[in-house]
Amino acid sequence: MKLIPILAASFLHALAGTAGAQIVNIDFDEFSTNQVYQGSAAANDPNGAASIWNRLSGNSAGSGSVNGLNLLDSDGEETGIGISFGISGSYHSGSNPLQPGQQQLGPYEDLMTDYVFISATTPADVITRTGLITGLDPGKLYDIYFYGQGNNFLDAYSEGQNSLFTVDGISQQTSWDEVVGGDGQLVEGIEYVRFSVTANLSGEISFDWSNVVAGPGGNVATDLDGNASRFGVLNAIQIVDVAAVPEPSAMLLGGIGMLALLRRRR
Repeated sequence: MKLIPILAASFLHALAGTAGAQIVNIDFDEFSTNQVYQGSAAANDPNGAASIWNRLSGNSAGSGSVNGLNLLDSDGEETGIGISFGISGSYHSGSNPLQPGQQQLGPYEDLMTDYVFISATTPADVITRTGLITGLDPGKLYDIYFYGQGNNFLDAYSEGQNSLFTVDGISQQTSWDEVVGGDGQLVEGIEYVRFSVTANLSGEISFDWSNVVAGPGGNVATDLDGNASRFGVLNAIQIVDVAAVPEPSAMLLGGIGMLALLRRRR
């Protein structure tokens, strides 16, 4: 019987097919000469440490916006996916440790130590910029990961300590883990937020991002870390085709099922 080897080969081929193509990673840098991040982040990516990241730098955005077309997937293959959004500027921390890049050079230092930002006039003012992701499959579900952590958590301005992201009328805020210099981890609701959203009939997903101002005249009822900022930052974005990238548990169950089937045939 050749059915089992065929099924096994098909299963392995299916797993190989998920190892890219379905995830687009974007790292925002101040300069195009910075070290571009390569590797894993919060989203499940079968490519792991070999995952490719697109670099979009703020210093080339003289119009106050960042734009990228035909972005690469995590396998390095060109896609039709693009992104555009407004910014106030860009930043690279240099020797100043960021959250979560620690003084001990945490694993996500290249990802989190530079970013694009928006800046309101004062910590009591709200500034919002709109972004658009294009080239998606119409009607398909995507997970969008927004990373929003700046480099200063101590003074009155708290530059980019947190950011507010809104998709389809739902808002989520990044915060701080209360460890100066960061703990070297990526935690949902602290370093990043995640939205599950369906692309519209034009294959687009729009989003807003803002600085965080609590209370009357602000944009949130309660600031998660208790310190409003006139800055909002965006370190990175991951765009994940939910249907095409299985969770690790699903891959494990599939493998166990295949092994059981092979054992039964013996």
